[in-house]
Amino acid sequence: MIFQKKSNKSIFSGGMQIPKTAQDTIPFWEVYENGIFLVGEDRYTLIFSFENLDYSLLRETEQNDTYEGYQKLLNALPADISYQEFIMNSAINADKLRRAMIPKERKYGEFYDDYFEILEENIKKSEQACANKIMLISLSYKPQTKIDNVNVLFKYYRELQTYFDNLGVEIHQLMPEEVFEIVHEYYHPFDDIEFLLPSNLYARGGRLKDYIAPSMFAFKGKEVEVGASLTRIMYVHRYDRELDDGFLSELLDNNFKIAVSKHIIRIDKSDALEKVRQEIFNVQGQIQKRMEDNHKKGGNFVPFRLTDKLKELEDLQLRLSGSNIELFEVAIFISLSAENKDDLEELTKHIRTKATKHQVTINFLTRQQEKGMNSILPFGVNHLGSAVSTYLLTDAAGILIPFSYRTYFNDSGVFYGINKVTNSAIILDRTEEMNSNGFVLGPSGSGKSVFVKLELADVLFKYPNDEIIVIDPDNEYGALIQKENFDGEFLKLSPNSPTKYNIFDIDLSYTEEGRDAVSIKSEFIMTVVETAKGSPLTSEEKSILDRCIHTAYRNFQMTNGLDKEKLPTLTTLYNLLKSQNESEAKQLALILELYVTGSLRNFADKTNININKRFLVIDILDMGEQLRAVGLQIVLEFVWQRVIENKKRGVRTWLWCDEFSIMFNDGNSNGTSQSGKFFVKVYSRIRKHGGVATGITQNIIDVLASPEARSMLANAKFKVLLPQESDNLKEISRLFELSPSQEAFLKTGEKGTGLIICGKKIIPFDKIIPAHGRIYETISTNFKEYQQKYGRKDNI
Repeated sequence: MIFQKKSNKSIFSGGMQIPKTAQDTIPFWEVYENGIFLVGEDRYTLIFSFENLDYSLLRETEQNDTYEGYQKLLNALPADISYQEFIMNSAINADKLRRAMIPKERKYGEFYDDYFEILEENIKKSEQACANKIMLISLSYKPQTKIDNVNVLFKYYRELQTYFDNLGVEIHQLMPEEVFEIVHEYYHPFDDIEFLLPSNLYARGGRLKDYIAPSMFAFKGKEVEVGASLTRIMYVHRYDRELDDGFLSELLDNNFKIAVSKHIIRIDKSDALEKVRQEIFNVQGQIQKRMEDNHKKGGNFVPFRLTDKLKELEDLQLRLSGSNIELFEVAIFISLSAENKDDLEELTKHIRTKATKHQVTINFLTRQQEKGMNSILPFGVNHLGSAVSTYLLTDAAGILIPFSYRTYFNDSGVFYGINKVTNSAIILDRTEEMNSNGFVLGPSGSGKSVFVKLELADVLFKYPNDEIIVIDPDNEYGALIQKENFDGEFLKLSPNSPTKYNIFDIDLSYTEEGRDAVSIKSEFIMTVVETAKGSPLTSEEKSILDRCIHTAYRNFQMTNGLDKEKLPTLTTLYNLLKSQNESEAKQLALILELYVTGSLRNFADKTNININKRFLVIDILDMGEQLRAVGLQIVLEFVWQRVIENKKRGVRTWLWCDEFSIMFNDGNSNGTSQSGKFFVKVYSRIRKHGGVATGITQNIIDVLASPEARSMLANAKFKVLLPQESDNLKEISRLFELSPSQEAFLKTGEKGTGLIICGKKIIPFDKIIPAHGRIYETISTNFKEYQQKYGRKDNI
């Protein structure tokens, strides 16, 4: 399929004919469905996007590694292609943010209204933030013989992919429609219009470029009228010898309409050395002639510019002889757009000031704006050639590194606050990582609870079909159900609570690693009994329990699990054990007596709770030490069964476990944390069943003391680090290999701020909400504010 017929070939051939329409100015001839563009006489271009890096937040050694990796990438460029990097500031689209952040369905009354206002304030902040970066690379190739194949571009693309992988940067080829949309945005910098191509474009007699081009171009001396806006193309004229790696980010880390294109051609080493030798010969000739002239006049002076130039060339020749140094022809173009002439002049002044700060000179392109604009666009062609180029060695070309700061916008994700560096909204989808498990780490008072409740609310609003479960050891989350009437069930587990959950609840169709559901449940119930016993079960005890558990399920199995009245309970098992002849069975029944006929019988009878709600809070605050050891395991088993059941219904389960460290301190006398082991299982397998698990803790030292918990923490792909105390900060910095600049965001003491680690991304965030309003009253755990609200004072 050809997207654009080659009817205007002569217009772009050699640039000799003047374009007659705005469409004719767009510098490509044809584009093919495999993504290759024809951009000149037998010149073809492949375009792909690449990710930004938070380069400025990396530790110095990591920046050096990135710099060296980028140099290797440049050195690997084939000498027969033209390489272009195109970076364009893309406006923060408020409507796009609203669609991603604000719930479509209005629910939960005042809570929603207050939440809506908070999100709108954050959208306003993002509109003033550093713009998103569109980052593209173009590979342009002109076959030299008839047997050359333009598909070699795909080979070069795959080779470069390896180098980008080593930098930790993902790249992907752009399809034609994606390129058209970017070019359209460049030509319409201030038009709030969506780019759409009609499906029957050619049947309607239309042309592709009609949907890309602005209403008009008017090329003037130093700027271009592009539709209703003005654009100016400039170029980098001179670099300082000590150019630093912050130059490009200085130009682009703002919300102005700016695009930068960097064209690079690697000069073949033998050609480069020959050019340098010829230059040395020429300069030596000039020096020799000057000395001869001096001898005639009785002098012996040689101009400094000649001796200095000769020294530079000889040094260049020596360095080029090295294996890791190449010579590149480099041209950098800068495009500035504004709505009027005054704004354009102001922006020009701003950019030239930034360049001067880095000892870089930027010049105007006078009466060459069209060629400059076509060179800006990501089609891999420098239409001004060597006239605006300079020659740089690998280290100098590599210092023009394209990375600065990333923006994080995934419209399928939820809102995680404002990026403290760019001031843009952070919208992430945890479920797209290798695993979506997470941790929230922060001492008391750091804003941990508020952060989690806001994430929970975001999930509740954003994903109306997902289910949410919270294990709550401090009675903090019940208010979201009891006060705000979220669509949920509050389950309080304590010796005096009427809440009952049958640990024999089962889905007979479930299998795991070749074992049937009853065998799996038998193993779990044995673990519960072992915890209640306080020491490992003997082989005799395990045999007795397994026999009795299978007996207990027999009548239920005969109904294929359809008759819920025949579902056994812990009481059933207790009675069966008492009826056995073995003394071990009697002893096991005695162990279970407290949990069946005694005061801790929450798990002995049939389930009496409504588990069909999409938001469940399991309050374990008042379980007590005796019930907690057994109760934690049963709670996790309940959660696991719920995850399995939800998967069958196509429902994703989100699990939050507060005070996560208690899972690895369940009070067993033998020092074994059965709850911890079970949670390791949940964390390692919940993703396969469509689940997302999050542990929340202030006792990071306790978590790190457990090898299992430490491994879980290291392998989880989503971590939220709130301001840390000094001891914890050292451990966290070491575990997550934070740079000093990243670590600084954990030293502020400002609650509700810190770092989010999502896969390879490390993002400084601010998710502070106003200390008033319905949401704050519902989710805050600040005790002093509670006292003030109810007029209570400390006793002194």
